[in-house]
Amino acid sequence: MKSTSRQRRRTALSLTAAATLLATLPVLPAATPASADSAPGRASVWLTDPSTKTYLSEQSPVTWKTGPAPAGAEGSTITVDTTRKYQPMTGFGASFTDSSAWLVGTKLNPSQRNSLMRDLFSRRDGIGLSFLRQPMAATDFTVNGNYSYDDMPAGQTDPALANFTIDHDRSYTIRLLKQARQINPQLTLMATPWSPPGWMKTSDSMNGGRLEPDAYQPLADYFVKFLKEYAAAGVPVRYITPQNEPLHEPSTYPGMYLPADQAKTFVTGYLAPTLRKQGLSTGILGYDHNWDVTSYPESFYADPATARQVTGTAWHCYAGDVSAQTVVHNDYPNKPAFQSECSGGSWEGDEKGAFAGVMDNVINGPRNWAQSVIRWNLALDSSGGPTNNGCQGCRPVVTISPNTDGKWTYTPTADYWGLAQASKFVRPGARRVASNTLGKGSIEDVAYTNPDGSTALVTYNSGNTARTFTVGWGDRHFTYTLAAGAAATFTWTGNQQGSSDPAAIGPVDIPFRNSDGSQALITYDSGLLAQQPQVRVGDQWLGYTLPTGASLTPPTGEAALPRDNWQATASASSSDDPPSKAIDGDASTRWSLGHGMQPGDWFQLDLGSTQAFDQIVLDTSASSGDFARQYEVYTSDDGTDWGDPIATGPGSTVTRILLPKTTARYIRVVNKAGSGSWWSLHDVSVLAPEGKATQATGTSAGLQRENATLPDGTQLQVTYNSGSEAATFDVPWGGTTYSYRLPAGAAAIFTTRPDGDKT
Repeated sequence: MKSTSRQRRRTALSLTAAATLLATLPVLPAATPASADSAPGRASVWLTDPSTKTYLSEQSPVTWKTGPAPAGAEGSTITVDTTRKYQPMTGFGASFTDSSAWLVGTKLNPSQRNSLMRDLFSRRDGIGLSFLRQPMAATDFTVNGNYSYDDMPAGQTDPALANFTIDHDRSYTIRLLKQARQINPQLTLMATPWSPPGWMKTSDSMNGGRLEPDAYQPLADYFVKFLKEYAAAGVPVRYITPQNEPLHEPSTYPGMYLPADQAKTFVTGYLAPTLRKQGLSTGILGYDHNWDVTSYPESFYADPATARQVTGTAWHCYAGDVSAQTVVHNDYPNKPAFQSECSGGSWEGDEKGAFAGVMDNVINGPRNWAQSVIRWNLALDSSGGPTNNGCQGCRPVVTISPNTDGKWTYTPTADYWGLAQASKFVRPGARRVASNTLGKGSIEDVAYTNPDGSTALVTYNSGNTARTFTVGWGDRHFTYTLAAGAAATFTWTGNQQGSSDPAAIGPVDIPFRNSDGSQALITYDSGLLAQQPQVRVGDQWLGYTLPTGASLTPPTGEAALPRDNWQATASASSSDDPPSKAIDGDASTRWSLGHGMQPGDWFQLDLGSTQAFDQIVLDTSASSGDFARQYEVYTSDDGTDWGDPIATGPGSTVTRILLPKTTARYIRVVNKAGSGSWWSLHDVSVLAPEGKATQATGTSAGLQRENATLPDGTQLQVTYNSGSEAATFDVPWGGTTYSYRLPAGAAAIFTTRPDGDKT
């Protein structure tokens, strides 16, 4: 790395090869803002390449050339358009879990601690982390087991919270949070409980259980006390979430199952009113769980009473695909997204795999509307602990352990260097701007304009060979070669001269106007087609989005086909949950796959005879996370010849598959995506058109419509409801006119593409 006049003594760890990513902790170069260190006509370059042990090293600047990208650069050009702006960035960071804070606060000597804190939070002398997600009491990473801020003996309760105290956090955690805020005054904090005090729950323990019906108000008061005492201690909290990973109920470490309906009741009836009554403006983020269940956060937005109380959605990265953030954004474009937790670990392999995981998070989270990128533990020891019966092999941002002479020292990991490629150069308040990406296996990227007008472009080569690429910006360009597995951040100043070809960027921007004058911006590209239902009608695939709370109703009523002669089969089944239980009319029983979902798993119905139908309903409400993540529907007259799929789309807790009128005896639903959850079906219905439908109630006031065409020719029709209540409108679709009900603040996207182009 480039040396500077600023010298600080560093120490290094001597760890096993599995835990050590660096032999020494190099001195970070002091970086001034891009506006000061980028000469006119040049872009600064900062490189991390684990294969050569190069970490955040300033390289020779690149020189802009005038004119468009050279001929032959098509397919290897990243076009940046700083005139097309998207979400503001709140920050990049991680979490001072109890284990992390204990290691930093008690194992490092004061000089080392100050050095590490500067490295983490100073933008000039370190990597400028600007967002911390703080656990409210114990998690799966605590030093001495479970604790809350109001523990009581088994069987006893404290609804008045007379025993509430944050003294546990005063010993080392709060000191570090205050120091971080002093180093970086732009630091944002959010707070999340892994569990309320055990006495508030059905389990009478911080492990497992659900919230007791009479604990809603005490839990709201618990939040208020925490927020006020943290603020009084010098640590104001900007955001909270009601519950970490509410659809996961761990039995060995703190957690609580909090389904969406209970979370909505808690937020609307207790938490939000209590915060406001106490004069607190803390923002509430919903969900705080994985990408694979979009209906949970959207259910907050579909209900106007809850939507008013929820600022946005917090996301985790452990299941599903990051594009879910864009799906939810397009469904409800006024609600921001935050990536609140994503841990790397031993499952990613060596340092190259670890760095790849971080860079995927750093680049593709914001490309899908995330305003924050938050890793998990800021610090762990060389064994990945101390743990509290939780994650084994989780990787921190820095490792803190004793060396051979017993002296505790710290070493940065791949997470540190991956975060640094963005956090050092992208300041709070920066706006993501338009850029195309060359995709997996090539150069991936994300671009920003900082508050001072400077630009930062973060790039990563996810391929296996070096890649030469061109960066185009208005009427200027430069060319750069990036080694496999390496990342480079380019920074420059100035205003864009000249325009960019929209087709070079790829996605189309579709703006709408809210009643308060603000903009609701939807961005769509062809990759999103797989995230919406599509049906084959004639020689076309017709697609539509259906935000939670929306409905698409056919012009006739629906009658369920009788199940008297049905038979159900499946590719596999749990011994206790055979396929027949999905069609027995008892919602408390189910068919279950018996293993984690894999592409190719299927569930099949024999209707007993050839029948006409136009809807299939797959209900997993009693096992809300166990739906097929992606499905295809096939039909057959003989159970042998299935032909091509007639419908495809993402699953949900209740998957309602609309079809053109179809005649068949056999129906097969095939799962197309993997998940650790077992696919379950509590009830399967097949519906046929009957009679006249009841007219939907609502208004068309507030509806705005726009058309667009993707570079691949896909036609879009977008309808946005800027009103304050649900609206209804007609949708001519496949020769039939349907009625669409669209909640306030939601958007519906309809797509048309030729049959041969089905995605």
